[in-house]
Amino acid sequence: MRLFLIGFGHVGQGFADLLVKKQDLLKKKYGLSAQVVGIETRSRGTIIDQDGIDLPKALQAARLNQTFAQVGFKITRADARDLITSLSFDVLIELSYTNLDDGQPATDYIKAALKSKKQVITTNKGPIALHLPALEQLAKQNQVTLLYEGTVMAGTPLISLLKVNLAGLEIKQITGILNGSCNYILTRMEQGLEYEQAVEEARALGYLEANPVADVEGWDAQAKVMILSAAVFKQPLKKEEVQRQGITHLTKEDVERAGQNGKVWKLIANLKRQGGKIEATVKPELLDTSHSLAHVQGVMNAVTIYSDYLKEVTITGPGAGEHETGFA
Repeated sequence: MRLFLIGFGHVGQGFADLLVKKQDLLKKKYGLSAQVVGIETRSRGTIIDQDGIDLPKALQAARLNQTFAQVGFKITRADARDLITSLSFDVLIELSYTNLDDGQPATDYIKAALKSKKQVITTNKGPIALHLPALEQLAKQNQVTLLYEGTVMAGTPLISLLKVNLAGLEIKQITGILNGSCNYILTRMEQGLEYEQAVEEARALGYLEANPVADVEGWDAQAKVMILSAAVFKQPLKKEEVQRQGITHLTKEDVERAGQNGKVWKLIANLKRQGGKIEATVKPELLDTSHSLAHVQGVMNAVTIYSDYLKEVTITGPGAGEHETGFA
């Protein structure tokens, strides 16, 4: 199986590292021999090798914060769109930066690959939140597969659980903690930090981008709610149809007061089917300490699924991380 990677940031590096470490297991257990024949990046250059790229060498460049040329790779000038149609490969691994405004340029990359009858795996929330029905239809027309497990809860298999393992049940509601960064900040505020201190600590640990707005204002969780609505309920939502509020207004005093009353603040994403309509919200909520989501700490994610016959199923696991998302 020949793979073409677009993007080689934390997730791409995590995936490449797993591919190197798991290659013997993949071959022995699944008969799979996977080769990366192309890696396209904006900052390190683009490399192509139909015999298989030396992944440890590519990882070395990333860890030394060097370009691919600096560690001895020959660089190609072709751009991603040209390579999707000209390179010989089986699966596009689309890991470019997330754009929640229009999903570009990743949406065009995915469309081009599907039209070229390539399988596609992506962890990019933009195209899936904004354009999933059209992309799935394109995949179906071209008899290929579009997979996007890593767009929600990283490697914790929520989407597979909902679409495969719980098939045949009527899913009524999906509610949970879908942003580990906010959960970490709120956890640290419970432990006595001011909001600004908790944000700074989360940024220093790599849980937040330099500009944390997408996380703390709820945009990231909103995109995940949109993905789940389209994937599970087959009802795509526009951004304005998801009521959104972040955690920026909460203070240490708010969190302490909640604790004194036996409650905790959590940023809760909620999808509920009401008749033929979907109610969708992302907002901070006060939970009793007896609630199953109240004890989810740090960067962990957790989701409770309400259905007709299993009633409540809760899945907990990491919602971010280099290897965790690379695994997805």
